[in-house]
Amino acid sequence: MLRCLIVEDDELSRELLATQLADYAVCDMAADGTEGVEKFGKALLTDRPYDVIFLDIVMPTLDGHGAARAIRKLEESHGIPVEQGVNIIILSSLGTPHDVIQAYISAQSAAHLVKPVKPEKLFKALRALALIDRP
Repeated sequence: MLRCLIVEDDELSRELLATQLADYAVCDMAADGTEGVEKFGKALLTDRPYDVIFLDIVMPTLDGHGAARAIRKLEESHGIPVEQGVNIIILSSLGTPHDVIQAYISAQSAAHLVKPVKPEKLFKALRALALIDRP
C-alpha cells in the first residue's frame, strides 16, 4: 500500500480523495500547508516517508507553493535530491496551461490534477509515476 499525505483545506475534498485511494493507499490528511509540512517532516524522521503528497495550491496559512518549497527544503536538509524526493501531485481548480506550468515549476511537482478529481485522471497520474499498476 502506498503511503500518502493529502494536504487540502476543504474537508470534503480530502475525504473524497482518500475514499478514491482506499484500495491503494493509507492516507494521512492535513488541513493546510503548515500542518502538511509538519506531518511530512515527522514522516522523514520516523523513516516512514510518504510515497506521494496531494497538495492543494490555494490554502490558508501556507499555500501549496510555500508548502512545496518547505518540503523540498526539508528533503535537501536530509540529503535527498529532488529527483529522489516525494512525488508531489498538485491539486487545483485552475486548469489553464499557464496555471499548470506554474504549478509544476513552483512546486517541482510530478503531476497536476484539476478539482474535482476524477478517478480515471487520479489513477492515470499514479500509473504514470509507477506508483500503481491498476489498468
